[in-house]
This record gives sequence, structure tokens and C-alpha cells, in this order.
Amino acid sequence: MSSSIFNIGLSGLNAAQRGLTVTGDNISNTATPGYSVQSAQYQSAPGQYTGSGFLGSGVQVTTVTRGYSAYLSNELNNSTATGSALSTYYTQLSALNNMVGDPTGGLSTSITGFFSGMQAVANNPSDPSARSSLISDAQTVANQLNMAGQQYAGMRAGVNTQISGAVNQINTLSAQIAELNVKISAATAQGGGAPQSPNQLLDQRDQAVATLNTLVGASVVKTDGNYSVFIGNGTPLVVGTNARQLTTAPSPTDPSELTIAVGDGSGEEHSGTPQYLSTANITGGTLGGLLQFRSQSLDPAQSRLGSIAATFAGEVNAQNGLGLDLNGKHGGALLSVPAPQVYSSALNAGTGKVTVAFTDPSKPTSSDYNLTYEHGEYTLTDASSGAQVGSFAPPSGPGHTANFGGLKFTFAGTPKEGDSYAVYPTRGALDGFSLATTNGAAIAAAAPVVASAAGRNTGTATITQGTVAAGYTAPAAGAPISVKYDAANSMLTFDPPTDVTVGGQTYAAGAAVPYSTAKGATLTFNGITVTLSGKPADNDTFNIAANGGVNDGRNALQLANLVNAKVMAGGSQTLTTAYAHYVNEIGNQTNSINASNVAQAAVIKQITAAQQSVSGVNLDEEAANLIKYQQMYQANSKVIATANTLFETLLNI
Repeated sequence: MSSSIFNIGLSGLNAAQRGLTVTGDNISNTATPGYSVQSAQYQSAPGQYTGSGFLGSGVQVTTVTRGYSAYLSNELNNSTATGSALSTYYTQLSALNNMVGDPTGGLSTSITGFFSGMQAVANNPSDPSARSSLISDAQTVANQLNMAGQQYAGMRAGVNTQISGAVNQINTLSAQIAELNVKISAATAQGGGAPQSPNQLLDQRDQAVATLNTLVGASVVKTDGNYSVFIGNGTPLVVGTNARQLTTAPSPTDPSELTIAVGDGSGEEHSGTPQYLSTANITGGTLGGLLQFRSQSLDPAQSRLGSIAATFAGEVNAQNGLGLDLNGKHGGALLSVPAPQVYSSALNAGTGKVTVAFTDPSKPTSSDYNLTYEHGEYTLTDASSGAQVGSFAPPSGPGHTANFGGLKFTFAGTPKEGDSYAVYPTRGALDGFSLATTNGAAIAAAAPVVASAAGRNTGTATITQGTVAAGYTAPAAGAPISVKYDAANSMLTFDPPTDVTVGGQTYAAGAAVPYSTAKGATLTFNGITVTLSGKPADNDTFNIAANGGVNDGRNALQLANLVNAKVMAGGSQTLTTAYAHYVNEIGNQTNSINASNVAQAAVIKQITAAQQSVSGVNLDEEAANLIKYQQMYQANSKVIATANTLFETLLNI
């Protein structure tokens, strides 16, 4: 009997010791990341049959379990991936917001200064110093745009560096998970008895998955005790004991940006043609946040600022082309911007080539596009939103063109199904913005035509000096266009005859044009517009002639007035208000992402609390367990002491 009592007491001592060991381990790992609280599981040892019934034989420790909820862990991983992406996005966006600065300063001030300088030229068109100052103002604008281009390039290079760093960390973690799969399988199978959970290894693997989700959104599928990890739209990263290595490579449609490619699972980076992953499908974590910032904020912001620069150059060049320079020659371009960029994907199988130009250089688009060839037609989509702009059938034959979305596409070669092209209309406008000339004499301050009343006129009518539009035809030197008034019929006649538009109505060449002395008339012909007002006398004549003088600032005044021209956003914004909208939009986006980031942090805090209530170490509970197991140990020691006393009594008898 004393032997049975001794064994029972010994089993209790062992059980108490296991409990103290587990409790001590919990306490020592209170601050260990990823540690799950453990608890010893007990059951009564099998009873022994006696004539008086089954008598107990003590206690057994069946296993040590960990406090773990797969549901809460998955929820926390998903929330962490989203939170890490938002945090990364916000950090990058804040830097961009700080870079663009004040909506009323910087570039806006420089553009306003340029037009103020143009006003000075209009006031004194023959003054070389005014023209020299304007060239300096133009160079200031160019310098600021070039600097902005360098800053965008620097941010893009920084994003590339962080992407490479994140990919290296992902590869390290995926290799760890695959290695832990091997160790867990081996540890579970050892001992020959009932499988036991290697809790420490399980914690390490779950912690590796949790850390992985801070880098990229990952989903886990558990099969036969192994973790298979997938990223993106189902791309396997870890399958059982094999880990596929990610790598970075220049984007097939933009060499300035890195994209993600995947290996074959052999543990070595792939060779040959990279297997690119769609960056649009890689979400969550630092990597997802970087890719989202680049596609949704960095690239669109640079293109919008490039659009402002291209519009500025296009409007100035177009108006300068309507005037006469200081040498009496027709004006040329004052500013220069690169042509739209087109990259054929490195994965294209066909020989198709695409070049792009603006249908109207003064009205460039502010978006980037993807052009794909599928099912016998080209489809144009917005690179930022993914929205389809439209589709069109390819022109027949090489060198043919198609106008679409404000762009002129020129095609050569033969495309193959699935070929794609990246179209960046204005992204290069910042780096490539420059002055087409540094000669102040090239400023076409003078208007090419001048209208005047004949000296013999006796009426009170006056005529404006006249403006011209693109495609105008100026009268030949010494051969002005004469407009004569017929008082009897209240008509105007033109010599030589020409088509004339008045109030939206066009009169054919040779036809008399009615004139109201009360209202006057705005006359448009050959691209020239003059306004006649007042009451002319019979046979009063007005002449529209080629301008032979250069001390004329009318076209410079037209150039200066571009500061108030609504030429952006479909004719709703001026250049300076468009810049303010550009800056404010980035600021608003920053605030929006920050709000989402703060909200997600609160969600993570709640889920973490719920997960820790299951898996975290509660020191109060562990202190109580210490007392419990200590008392259990002492009590079982008493049982053994009692058995020993009984045994000695028997010996003495």
C-alpha cells in the first residue's frame, strides 16, 4: 500500500514540477514577440482494479498546449498588413506633400513673375533690358521645373531602394517559414508515441508570418501541419518545404521603376525572362504601400505638374507664333518641352512600334496611359485609375495615325496579341523643360497686322488695331484690305473680297456685310479680327495692313494676359489655379490617408487586445499558478513523507 501511495505522490510531484516549469517559461517570455502562453494539461492515471473497486494511481501530464486562436491571428495579420501599407503610404505621401510646398508660392510665383515680365515688354517692346529680364524670368521657371523633376526622380529612386530592401526581407522570412515547416514536421513525428506540438517552433513560424505581413499582405493555407504562403492574387511564396525567391527588375514598361519578379522555387533567382508579378495585385505591408504610393500618387502627381509645364510652354509658344519679333520676323517657340514618351513592353512578341504626339500642344493631357493590343484592336486605359478611356481599331498599313483622347498615335510594324505600351505624355516635361532661345529679340511682342481709319474719313467710327488667330493670313506688304462703308444701305464692303464672319454668320466673298451704327460689329476674316464701332460717314474707309513696325506690344500684351486665361482642366482653371489645385490635391490626399492610417491603428489595437487575451501572458494568473503548483508540490511531498512513515512502521513491526 505504501508503495502505491509513494507512486501517487511521485506522480503529483512530477505534475507539479511540469506546472512550475511551464509557468516559469511563461513568466520569462512575457516580453518575447510572438510567444503564446502555454499551459500543462493533466489527466488522471488509469485506475487499478481491486476487490474494493478501482483505485487511482495518480496524475499524468498529457501535453503542453499554447493559447492560440487561428481566427484572431489571421485577423491580426490582415489588419497589420493593411496598417503597414497605410503607414508606409502616409510616410511617402507626407514627404511628397512637403516637397511640393505652398500652393501660392514656388512655381506659381515664378509663372506669375514671367507674365509680369511679359507685361513690361508689352509696355516697352523696344527695350532690350525688359526683354532680357523676361528671358531671365523664363529661365527661373525652367530651373524650378527641372528641380521638381530631379526631386521626383529622387523620390522614385528612394521607392526603388525601399522595394529592394522589402523584397530581401521577404525572401529571408519565406526561407525561415519553409525551414520551420521542416523542423515542425520532424519534431511532431519524434518520440514514437502520440504526436506532441513543438510549441516554440510553432510560435516562431507564426511570428515569421506576422512579420511577413508587415512587409506584404500574405495568406496562409495549412496542409498536413505545413504552412503554404501566398501573396498577391495567389502567387505561391512558400509551398511546404520550398520557398520561392522574389527579385526586383526594371519595369518592362518603365525602366526608371522597379517591379517584382518571382523565382522557380529552387532557392536561386530565376534566369532568362523574368516572371513579372502584377504590382496592382501586390497589396498590404510595406511593399504594397510603396507600390500604391508610386502608382496612385507619385506618378500621377508628376504627370499633373508636367501637364502644367507643357500647357504653359504650349500656350506661350502658340501666342508668340502669332506675333512679330524684334527683327520683324514671325515669332517662333520660346520654350521647349520633350515629346510624349512611349515605352514598348519588354515582353512584347510583335514588331509593333507606337509614337505619340499631342493633337494640340497647348492642351496636353494630365494622365498616363496603358495601350494594349487585344482581339484585333487597341485599348487605352488610364494608368492610375484603370478606367478604360476607349478602344479603336488599328489603322491599316505602317505609318498610319489615329487621334484619340487628345493624342495622335502613329503606328509601325505588326503587333501581336497581348502586346502593350506605356504612354507618358507629360512625365518628362519637368526634366526636359528648357528655353528654346535665350535671345530677347525672339520675343514676338508686335502684332502682325494693324488696322486704321483712312485720313479722309469724316465720320466718328473707330476701328481696333486687330488681333490674329492661328492660321491667319496677313495682307501682303503694300496691299491692305480695305473696308468701305455704304451709308445708303448701311453695308460694309471688302476690297479685295473675302469671306467675313460677323456675330456667328458668315458672308461669302464679295457679299456686302450689314453694319449697325448703334451696335458696331466684330469682323473676322482670314484669321484676323477687328472691331468697328461708332458712326462712319458714307465712303469712310478702314484699312487692315501688314504691320511694318516693331515698336508694338500688342502680342506681348496677349501673352501677358495668358496669366488669367483658363486653359487647364477643360477651360476651368488658369495655370496658377491649376498649380494650386495640384498642391491642394496632394495635401488633401495626405490628410485622407492619414485619417485611414489612424483608424486602422485603432483597429489593430483592438484586435491585438483580443488576440493577447488568448495568447498573451497574464502575470497575475501566472503568479497564482506559481502558488498553486508550489502548494501542489508541497502537498505531494507530504504524501510521499506519509508513505515513507508507513513503510518505516511496517519495517519496525
